[in-house]
Amino acid sequence: MIVLRTAAVALLMACGAAHAATDWPMLMGGPAHAGVVQDAGRTAVEQLALAWQFRLDAAISASPVAVGNQLYAGAENGNLYAIDLDTRQLRWLFHSRGGIASTPAVADGVLYFLSRDGRFHALDAASGAPLWQFRTGGEALFAAHGMYGLPLDGEPAPDPWDFYLSSPLVHGGVVYFGSSDQCVYALDARTGKPRWVYKTGGVVHSSPALAGANIVVGSWDGALYALDAASGELRWRLQTETEQKVSIALGIQASPSVDGDTVYAGSRDGHVYAVAADSGKVRWRYDAQGSWVVSTAAVDDQQVYFGTSDTGLLVALDKTSGKERYRFDTGVWTYASPLRVGDALVAASMKGEAFALDAATGRLRWRYQTEESRRDAYGIIDKASGKFDTKRLYGSAPHELYAALEHVKRLGAFAASPLWHRGQLILATEDGRLLFFTAPAGGKPGR
Repeated sequence: MIVLRTAAVALLMACGAAHAATDWPMLMGGPAHAGVVQDAGRTAVEQLALAWQFRLDAAISASPVAVGNQLYAGAENGNLYAIDLDTRQLRWLFHSRGGIASTPAVADGVLYFLSRDGRFHALDAASGAPLWQFRTGGEALFAAHGMYGLPLDGEPAPDPWDFYLSSPLVHGGVVYFGSSDQCVYALDARTGKPRWVYKTGGVVHSSPALAGANIVVGSWDGALYALDAASGELRWRLQTETEQKVSIALGIQASPSVDGDTVYAGSRDGHVYAVAADSGKVRWRYDAQGSWVVSTAAVDDQQVYFGTSDTGLLVALDKTSGKERYRFDTGVWTYASPLRVGDALVAASMKGEAFALDAATGRLRWRYQTEESRRDAYGIIDKASGKFDTKRLYGSAPHELYAALEHVKRLGAFAASPLWHRGQLILATEDGRLLFFTAPAGGKPGR
């Protein structure tokens, strides 16, 4: 743990103790979280077929990243895996003391991530050797009294759909991330010593994105914050809608995306916001029909793409006007962030299905479903509609939603976002597998 000897000690105690173009070194590919694979051209997604698998045997919520021939993946068993993509072998493993739901970031040969035990780690990316660690005030699921109809007395109920911890952003020799202790941290990337700390009004599981001289991040208090990247001073704050009765329709769980002078962010208030990066002024707001927007939006030169929860949609909007261009029905919760690769849009759902659409039109070009989902051992998928059978999934008692989510995960659900690296699509499942798809010449279409 870093020993702090600065004037910021009091606040810190309150809040808790250059890559190749083909690389994907942090959440959504880079500091802006655009989620776009550059120079991919026309992609033969119709030819994608499962080429190989790598079993981690632990739930994977954090998205993998890749630099050179090395893939990095964190899992809920506390292990960070480095996999050689040429040999398909484990190169090294680092075990943290808590589950990993923070997408790693790699910069200048160092790998950074946050674990559920409240430790933020910096490792040598080549060997996995620890370089330094910093301790936050602790990591936990968002919790509230009366959530999902549970009793108001007793302990606050944790939210089982709070899958992710904040993922690090590395820029200009500083690493930025949020914490369940309500703080946003800026640490020296080389030493781990704090540059500044900013305390929000809620749990911060959103991941910071770079917007000019600011970083932008959401909080479970329902606000989007723009902080000066150098000093941590508040530049603007946008408050989204909140409800306090059952604490379901509140909070920004998604990570913002930045495109030029605009920030795009989904909220659990059932909207997607386009905000001026310099002022926080709302340019447009899209109504997602009361459905959470947890996924980080992918943004290309014309459109914004994101998934929704209860309405089970993949939506494309005109990024200037917010007008809907098309929607694709995934059938179920779609929390994984979409990926724009070449002329295709790749997305994945909590039913264990992955899709590739024509990015311009929304036409389905490829679909994959895990064996576990097709088998549906628990009988939770309605065969006629392809949606979840809510009566069978939830039963009649509110507490059963925690068991229900475990059944969903065993379908090979996708909470982690797709990754495209060196011509292959990589997916990570909630039942602990990394799936690698390639499109060889003359190959058969994927299932």
